[in-house]
Amino acid sequence: MRRSAGDRRAQLVEIGLELLPTTPVQDLTIDEVARRAGISRSLLFHYFATKAEYYAAVMDAAAALLRDHVVPRPGTAPAGQLPGMLDRFVTWVETYRDSYLAFVRGAHAGDPGVAEVYEQTREQLVAVALAAVPLPDGPRQRQLVRAWFAFTEDLVLQWTREPTLPRAELLELLVEVLGGLRARAAGPPAGRG
Repeated sequence: MRRSAGDRRAQLVEIGLELLPTTPVQDLTIDEVARRAGISRSLLFHYFATKAEYYAAVMDAAAALLRDHVVPRPGTAPAGQLPGMLDRFVTWVETYRDSYLAFVRGAHAGDPGVAEVYEQTREQLVAVALAAVPLPDGPRQRQLVRAWFAFTEDLVLQWTREPTLPRAELLELLVEVLGGLRARAAGPPAGRG
């Protein structure tokens, strides 16, 4: 039975997702993906015009899985949203560390497709943190929570490489740091001198 174009694209993205735990997206080879799909390399380019388009589709699918895994389910009590989200985020980075690191580096290196997916993902996680603290959603608050997320991301990436404190202490620290920003984020902007 012949696959539809949509089914074939989904299969190829799924193969990329299967390889991500051990292979950062930039290191996926089109030849390996085509081999696993049982198609020729040139046929893969029938479904994705370029390698960059294929990588972007895989990253978009991976980011959707990350958001589905990390973002609290509707109906989760506000008090449990942030600790649960952080625990699931740490688990995700532990499982997919190299791929997540490649995702972050790709976004910061200026790859527009990866940067857009990264920004969308980060903004969703920032929104959850804003709601969980709770803080109003304004420019000042978003700026501070984005900075907290950058701190969180960097610390978790370092911790997964070299866990210098127990996991429970790591999670507690991340919640405390965000709590410490709450007073600054809720208050009026400081005057300029």
